[in-house]
Amino acid sequence: MPLRPHQELAIQMIRDSLRRGKRRPVLAAPCSFGKTITAAEMLASAYRKGRRGIFICDRVKLVEQTVEAFDAMGLDIGVMQGDHYRSKPHAPIQIASVQTLVRRKTPEFNFAIVDECHTLYNGLTELMDNYNAVPFIGLSATPYSKGMGKVYDDLIVPITTRQLLDQGYLCPIEYYGGASPSTAKIKRVRAKTGGTEFDPQALSAAYEQQAITVNGDVVKNWLEHANGMQTIAFSPSIRHSKHLVDTFNASGIPAVHIDGYMSQEERDWIYKGHDSGEFLILSCSQLLNTGYDAPNVQALIDCYPTASKIVLQQRYGRVQRTAEGKDRAIILDHAGNVHRHGFIEDFVPEMLDDGEKNYNEERLIKKDDKKESKTRDCPLCKSIFSGLRCACGYEIKITSEIHGDGQEMVRIAAQKDKERWYGELLKYARQKKYSDGWAFHAYKEKFKEPPPKTGIVADTLSKDVTGFIKYMNIRRAKSKIRAA
Repeated sequence: MPLRPHQELAIQMIRDSLRRGKRRPVLAAPCSFGKTITAAEMLASAYRKGRRGIFICDRVKLVEQTVEAFDAMGLDIGVMQGDHYRSKPHAPIQIASVQTLVRRKTPEFNFAIVDECHTLYNGLTELMDNYNAVPFIGLSATPYSKGMGKVYDDLIVPITTRQLLDQGYLCPIEYYGGASPSTAKIKRVRAKTGGTEFDPQALSAAYEQQAITVNGDVVKNWLEHANGMQTIAFSPSIRHSKHLVDTFNASGIPAVHIDGYMSQEERDWIYKGHDSGEFLILSCSQLLNTGYDAPNVQALIDCYPTASKIVLQQRYGRVQRTAEGKDRAIILDHAGNVHRHGFIEDFVPEMLDDGEKNYNEERLIKKDDKKESKTRDCPLCKSIFSGLRCACGYEIKITSEIHGDGQEMVRIAAQKDKERWYGELLKYARQKKYSDGWAFHAYKEKFKEPPPKTGIVADTLSKDVTGFIKYMNIRRAKSKIRAA
C-alpha cells in the first residue's frame, strides 16, 4: 500500500530524530493521519533490517483494529492479549495490549511503537526504562498529558489537522450550538492526564435537573441540522444518556444507549445495528470517546462539558473521517465546549509537558495559522463561527464612534446598516411581488425589532441579505417537511 506524502515525511522525521540521538520521539498524528499504516511500514522496515518489533495498544478494541490493518499489509504477526487465538511468540512483529505486556515475560524486541502514548502507564514506563537502548516511538493525536516530556524526548508534527482537512483527508465540520446547563459553579476534579476536569456527578445532576429543556432542544436541533444522519451522542452520565435516548424514541427517532457494563456480545450487536442503519442515534456517556471507528457516522451530539482539549479532540475526531457520500460532519454542541476551547481543526501540538511547571494544557497547544479564536453563536442558523461573518450570510456590522473627549472608542451597530437591510428586503419583496409586510416581518426576524421608518427601496441586493433570505427559505421548507 503506497504511503501518503505526510506519512513518508513522518517516517523521515522520525529517522532524523533517532539519528540526532533521540530515543523516544512522539509522532503527533491527527485523526485520519493513517498512523496504523505508518506504524506498520516502520515495523516492516525494521524487520527487513533484521529487527524484531512490537506495537503496543492500550485497549482490546485497538488490538483488533491493528491486527486487521497489519494483516492487510501481509505482515507476519503474533498477538499478546489474554489468550488470543493469534498468539505466535516467535513472530517477528508482535501486537500487544499494554496490560498483557507488563504482566508477562517480555518478548525479545529491539524496536517498539506505543499507540495512544498520551496515556502514561507506570508498568510501561518502567519497561521503557529497562530497555533504554531500544527506540520507542509514541503515537498520539493529543500529546498533551502532564509529564509526557519526562518519558518522551522529541515532538514530531509532519502535518496539522487543518492541513489534512484542506487536502481532503478529513470532512469539514459544521458546528451548531444549543441549550446546556451552566458550568460556572461546577467543581473541578483531578484528571488522569494531569489537568482538571468537571466533576462528573455534578455535571450529571445539572443535566438531569434540566433534562426536559436540554433534551427537547437537542432533538429540535438534530431535526434542523442533522435529520436522517447516523449520529453518536455523549452525556455526562449513563442515566442522562438513557433519558436522551428515551426523548428521541418518543419523538419517533430510533435511538439506542450503549455502555461498558453491557457484555461484549451485546455491544457488538448494537454497533452492527447502528452501522447498518437499523437506528440513527447511538448514545453513550464515555464509551465511544476513544477507539471507536465508524467513518459513516456523520453527526455528533455533545452533552458532556469537558475542561480538557485532549478529551474534546478525541471525541470530535469520531466524526471527522471521510466516507463515500459524506460531504461534511455535524457537531451539535449542547455542552459549551466549542466556546470553551475553540475549533479542534486549529489545535496544533507545540511542545511536550516537562512536568516541571504547573500543568497548563493551553501552553502545549498553539492555534493553527493564527485563526480567529473568539467563537460566536449565529442568531439566524445557530451555527458557531469565528470572525465577523457566518456561512449563512449573517454578518456582524460594527463601526467606531469617538466621543467628545476623543478617548473612548465605542463599537456599535450602524443605524444606516439597518436601513440598508430594510431597503434590500423591500427590494426582494418587490422582485417576488410580495407585499411590504413580508419585508417588515423578515426584518423583525433578523433584528428582533420593527424596521426603521425610512423605507427606501434599494437598487441591489448584497450577499449578507441574500444569504439571510436563503436561510429563511431553507428553514421554512424544512418546517413544512416535518409538518407533513
